[in-house]
Amino acid sequence: MSSRTWFEDRTNMGIKLGLENTIEILSRLGNPQLSFPSIHVAGTNGKGSLCAQLSAASTANGAKTGLFTSPHLVMVEERIRIDGEPIHPLHFDEALAKVMAASEQNPPISPTYFETTFLASMVIFSDFGVERAIIETGMGGRMDATRLVEADMAILTTISMDHSEYLGETIEEIAREKAAIHRPGFPLISIMPERPEVQRIIEGKAGNDLRWVTLRSDLSKWNAYSQIVSMVSDYFGWKNDPLDCVWPGRSPGFGSSWFEGVDLKFSAAHNPESMENDIRETPNIEVILMAMIEKDEIQETMKALSRAIVERETPPKVIITQVKSGRKPSVSPEVLIETILSECPSIKLAIPIADPSLALGESLKLALQGSGTLLVTGSIYLMGEIISKVATDRGMDTRKVMTIH
Repeated sequence: MSSRTWFEDRTNMGIKLGLENTIEILSRLGNPQLSFPSIHVAGTNGKGSLCAQLSAASTANGAKTGLFTSPHLVMVEERIRIDGEPIHPLHFDEALAKVMAASEQNPPISPTYFETTFLASMVIFSDFGVERAIIETGMGGRMDATRLVEADMAILTTISMDHSEYLGETIEEIAREKAAIHRPGFPLISIMPERPEVQRIIEGKAGNDLRWVTLRSDLSKWNAYSQIVSMVSDYFGWKNDPLDCVWPGRSPGFGSSWFEGVDLKFSAAHNPESMENDIRETPNIEVILMAMIEKDEIQETMKALSRAIVERETPPKVIITQVKSGRKPSVSPEVLIETILSECPSIKLAIPIADPSLALGESLKLALQGSGTLLVTGSIYLMGEIISKVATDRGMDTRKVMTIH
């Protein structure tokens, strides 16, 4: 069996929180994660955007920088970047072969898909002589495989209800899981949470290592994260120059000029907090194109969407589609339409279109009839399918499209 086939078989294993398997395989690989210092980032929203900017800052200061994020939009190699560029498929395959060989030693171990990508990233970063790594947690923090990196700084973005089926049914339980990325004696930078009980949990975990930051409300989340990058730069003695960084599907302006007359905006909103915020912060929305994969927060996310729509003087048109590439099944467009209309009957037009290509075409047509603003939201996999379609249709080099700095 090829290493790539073995890797693709991991997709059927689902999610497994725990460190035992990863600890053992890392040991068999010679503990490559100890070859470089890492900045470890956790939180509910904004982890990837912050990690991308930190990667750009580290590279700009002369360090060969590895970046590990998840999930990917178009190709799995995006999860592992060096100096902003996705790793080459051949190098990914070589790392996979090493991880597979280590897992098949006695006693054999079956890492999950996420664990395998993390293990491959550690091998690649070590083999390529990475001097600094930026590591995004997959889920939670305490029992996430990424907790095993040698981090000399940890950062928490926002904390809200997310993946409650795995992390806990209360905000306090989720906060404890995420705050566990703190390493005693090293700084934990955290966005100041609104809820006092979450503040107390973070303070209790980090003590004197804690450094609060309150993001400026007059800036977009993308631009506000520059405050955290500045704090990190001050701590490590980096120069604090403006960053040349693009985070596909998440940073402002990405894809905005792809279709003449349409201001295309992407949102990675996948939970109630981010959905409501992103719709409120996007002016003149003519059409919302969205899809959602099955998860516990679907009902609350649709309610948040509806609350944000109701506030608008002219409710946008809504087109619901479904994705083919998600690790979980896509929620039926008809089910989502029914939920939205029950919460927000003022919407004048809500259409289910199962095929994402047809849904995009209809969304573009409707956007051109109005303000021209099209917001794609709800599932990161929908963004990936649209980016992939545009790149294929226009003969673009996907690796260049997905290079972030």
